[in-house]
Order: sequence, then structure tokens, then C-alpha cells
Amino acid sequence: MFDSNGIQLIIFDFDGVIVESNGIKDKVFREIFNRFPEHSEDFWQFHRKYVSVSRLTKFDYVLEKTGRQGDTDFRNELAAEFSKITLELMRSVPFVKGAKEFLTNLHTKFPLYLASVTPQEDLDIIIDNLQLRSFFKKIYGCPPWVKADAIRDIMVKENRSPAETVLIGDSYGDQRAANETGIHF
Repeated sequence: MFDSNGIQLIIFDFDGVIVESNGIKDKVFREIFNRFPEHSEDFWQFHRKYVSVSRLTKFDYVLEKTGRQGDTDFRNELAAEFSKITLELMRSVPFVKGAKEFLTNLHTKFPLYLASVTPQEDLDIIIDNLQLRSFFKKIYGCPPWVKADAIRDIMVKENRSPAETVLIGDSYGDQRAANETGIHF
């Protein structure tokens, strides 16, 4: 069970914490990267090394390596393709074991927020499809938010200190955001 000693505010990551979606997103990245056979393994390694950075950063890397740096139309095409496939696959994504029960138990006891590197527009659709919105006071996606900035905004809204705040995440990027803002992880 969760030990809330001193904690007054809980922020959740989404992928891999609430839903088992990391494999889905890996699959979609693989599919897109395979469009570039001469670079696909390099792109895959970049994705694995920087798993918690925005998909747009990964697509910028694709553009750089394919000589299309600055081609925003192509970047937008890749992002749209990624979103379309991901949104379809996320309709049947399973919850992390115990996550929904955990949220059900905690959302009346603590202010809960969600901060994800999934773009806000996609995240809103997924959250609504999974009927999770009622658990969270606010949902932050990237873009427009960067996780550390979302954490800071949440603490200001709730008037809470880093010592009273915890981020429940599953990646180095989550841990880095927690360290950057001084909150528990």
C-alpha cells in the first residue's frame, strides 16, 4: 500500500504507469522507423536511449539523419501517422495491474494530476476513451508542456512544496523531472 507520509500532492506519468502502452508505442515507432531501412536501427537505438522524450524530438532526429532537417511538413506527416496508429491501438490498451484501483482509492484523498510526454490532443482523446478524466484535477501533455514545467505549475496551483509532492513514474525522464523540481519520485 502507498505510504503517504507527508505527501499532499500526487502526479502520475501515464505510459507504463497507468496503462501498459509502452509496447504499443514501441511498435508504432518501429513501424515508422522501418520506412527508412538504412537508418531504422539507428532510429530505434535513439528511441530506446531517449525513451521519455517527446516523439517530436525523435522525428527531428529522423529528419536530421535523412537530410530533411527543417522539413516541418514531413515532421508533421510522421507525427500524424504516429498519432493515428497509436490512438487506434490505445482503444484497447490494458491498465497496469492495480492502477485503476489505486486511482479509485486515492482520488478522493489527494489531488491527483497527470503529466505525460504524450501530446495534449492525443492524451485527451485517450483519457476520455478510457474514462479516466474524473480521477485527475488536470492533465498535462507534451506539447505544450514539458514535464518539469507541468510539475512546477501543479505545485503552484495546489500551493504545495516539493517535500509534499511525489511523481509516480517509470522512466529516467520522470526521475530527471522529479530531481529537477526537487519532488519525491
